[in-house]
Amino acid sequence: MEDLKDTYNPIAEAFREELRHYITQKKYVSIQYFSDIREYLSVKAVVKDLFTQASAEYILLNTGEGIRLDRIIRVEGKPAPGFEDYFACAC
Repeated sequence: MEDLKDTYNPIAEAFREELRHYITQKKYVSIQYFSDIREYLSVKAVVKDLFTQASAEYILLNTGEGIRLDRIIRVEGKPAPGFEDYFACAC
C-alpha cells in the first residue's frame, strides 16, 4: 500500500483557484478527503486559507484542521484532480 505521507503530488492551478474562490466566499463547503492513514473522511467547514508546509500545499479549515491538497477527493460534490472516476459505478 502506498504511503500517503511520502510524496506530494502537485495540484492543477485551476483546482487551486477554485479553492481560493471558496476562501473568498467564507461559507461552509463539503469536503471529502483521505487522512494521512488513508481514512475516507468528510467534513463541512469554511476554507480559511491555502498554505505550504514541508513542500506540500494544504487548505486550512475554520476547525483548525489542515488538509493536504493531493488528498482531497471532492469539494462541493465536484471531483478533485485525479479523483474524477473515484465514485464511478462499475455496474
